[in-house]
Amino acid sequence: MTEVIARREFDYSDPAGPAKVVALLGKPAIMPDAPNRDWYCPYVIEWPRERHEFYAGGMDELQALLMGISGLRLYLECVVGRAGKLTWLEGDDLGIDLVKGPRK
Repeated sequence: MTEVIARREFDYSDPAGPAKVVALLGKPAIMPDAPNRDWYCPYVIEWPRERHEFYAGGMDELQALLMGISGLRLYLECVVGRAGKLTWLEGDDLGIDLVKGPRK
């Protein structure tokens, strides 16, 4: 994990009771030994009894960051959110959707 640049805590509940889920996003970095100087962005999900570390890759720092945020959101929604109830600020919107404007 590189330097943590963003952290968010979510509320989680399942039949075992309430708990916290923590999402960490690392600073994008150049992939070691990558011939094309590709980038990666690490992210970590910590939830009851589990810690999962991932990374997303990109052609540059920005793409790696965006892919890391997307991967983090998908894991939270598709894995953690299906195992129990996941909320942020007492709502179902986790607040990490990427906004896409109209194309010209």
